[in-house]
Amino acid sequence: MARTIVRCVLDVELSDPAKYQVTPRKICVVRYDEEIGNSACDVYDGYLHPQFSTAEPTGAAPTGPTTDPYDRSKDLNANRQEACGTVSRT
Repeated sequence: MARTIVRCVLDVELSDPAKYQVTPRKICVVRYDEEIGNSACDVYDGYLHPQFSTAEPTGAAPTGPTTDPYDRSKDLNANRQEACGTVSRT
């Protein structure tokens, strides 16, 4: 069994309209970050493209480090590289 693993971090805030020019009772996105494992690296069409071991590999070969997609002990921005890596487990 193989799956695509997506980890997202979404930081939002509710700003005081008396101090800031914001819409009252609306949240503002402060930061959005994601990490996707087991998806094609060179396809940027807004969809996930899972890679399965029985399928022929398409696109560029992984050049980045091997990461554990379930390890939540590190921040998503820590040691981030633009290179496409591989996941150690699915």
